[in-house]
Amino acid sequence: MDSIVRTMRIVWRAELLIIEAKLSVAAKKIGATAFAGLIFVFGLGMLNVAGFFALAEIWGPVYAALGVAIADFLIAALLMVWGSRLTTGPELDLAREVRDSGLEELEAKAEDIQDEFVELRSELYALKANLVSFSKNPLDGAITALLTPILTLLIKSLSSKKE
Repeated sequence: MDSIVRTMRIVWRAELLIIEAKLSVAAKKIGATAFAGLIFVFGLGMLNVAGFFALAEIWGPVYAALGVAIADFLIAALLMVWGSRLTTGPELDLAREVRDSGLEELEAKAEDIQDEFVELRSELYALKANLVSFSKNPLDGAITALLTPILTLLIKSLSSKKE
C-alpha cells in the first residue's frame, strides 16, 4: 500500500511540474504580449511624431503619417509572433514521462489488486457452496472426512495380517 501512495505522490508532483511549466510559458507569453502592446503604444506616440516630421517634408503630411503607422504595426506584429512561438522546455517532457510511468505503475498495481479480489471472490463462492452442502446434509461431509482415514487403516491392517 505504501508503494501505491508513493506512486500517487510521484504522479501528483509530475502533474504539478507540468502545470508550473505551462504557467511559466503562459506568463512569458502574456508578458511578451503586454510588452509588445507597450511598445506599440510608445511607437505610436514617439516614433509617429518623429517619423511624421521626417517624412512630411519628403512625402507630404498624409503619406508620412501612413508610413509611420505601417512601421509601428510591423514591429508590433513581429513581437506578437515571437511571443506566440514561446514553448515549454525539456522539463515538461521529463515531467510527462515521470507522470506516465507512475500511472502505468498504478495501473499494474490496480490490476494485481483486481486479480486478488477475483481470486478471493472465487474462494468465498467455494466456501459458500461447501457450507451450503454441509448445512443440507452434515453427515455426508463428516462421513467422507472420517471414512477415508478409516478405510486406509483397515486396508493397512488387512495387508499386514496377510503378510
